[in-house]
Amino acid sequence: MVNTTSAKVQRVIVYSVVVLLVVVYLVPVYFAFINSLREPISVPVTSPFAQDRIYWDNYYSALIRIPFFRFLSHSLFISGIAVSLAVVMNFMFGFAFARLNAPYKNLWFTVLISLMMIPETATLIPQYVLFSQLKLTNSFWIWVVLGLAGSPFYTFLYRQFIQGIPNDLMEAARIDGASIPRIMLSIFVPLCKPVITIVFMFEFIFSWGDVMRPFMFLSSNLWPLACTLMGTYFSLPQRPENVLQPLQLAASFVFIIPSFLVYLIGQKNVREGMITSGLKA
Repeated sequence: MVNTTSAKVQRVIVYSVVVLLVVVYLVPVYFAFINSLREPISVPVTSPFAQDRIYWDNYYSALIRIPFFRFLSHSLFISGIAVSLAVVMNFMFGFAFARLNAPYKNLWFTVLISLMMIPETATLIPQYVLFSQLKLTNSFWIWVVLGLAGSPFYTFLYRQFIQGIPNDLMEAARIDGASIPRIMLSIFVPLCKPVITIVFMFEFIFSWGDVMRPFMFLSSNLWPLACTLMGTYFSLPQRPENVLQPLQLAASFVFIIPSFLVYLIGQKNVREGMITSGLKA
């Protein structure tokens, strides 16, 4: 009886904390949404209730105020390059660390793990110097080079997941005469669906919302949507310091739809992949 009461109390505490965290995260989103529906030139809404008049036209105005589909194509192109290379290249790197024999493989894997300790922002300036010397600035080739180089975190995820797959499958395929590429495509790719989904989602969300690299490497006519929303496109022409916040917020809500849909579609595989990657390590 005491154990049952204690379990109920713990459950109530856990759910209370979860509800509190949900409220903390959703309140800013709610205020951003109701402010996206106010008059374009007006005082921000601080009341938890919507204003008397709702301006749904803000969403239409936000899309036609900028060349939306041109910037959208840039975002899709950059995200497509980043996601496809992240999935493919890091899978090959992770497979090599997990299944292939090479001199000092464990040492190189230790170096790879240590690279995960370096903050992403610490590498931006060296990257800018390198790409400037290679004459790759103001082009999308930068994301091709970064994708081919791989990611320590994604390689680590692949390696840990592949190591948990029984080695008997690979040995049986070798006995049947299958080559390494055939083994990767026919055996390991289907089994790695959870971690592939994780890498796809993480890289899409990161590249879709990335503003630092496009700001540094691209001119304004090649910006993706993430940079456009932070620029001066939603300012008054005569007074650029006056930002039309309702239109900017409306465009931001349209902008987050793809990331939200990608997460909803793949969240099951995210949970499964995280659990199995940790257990199989």
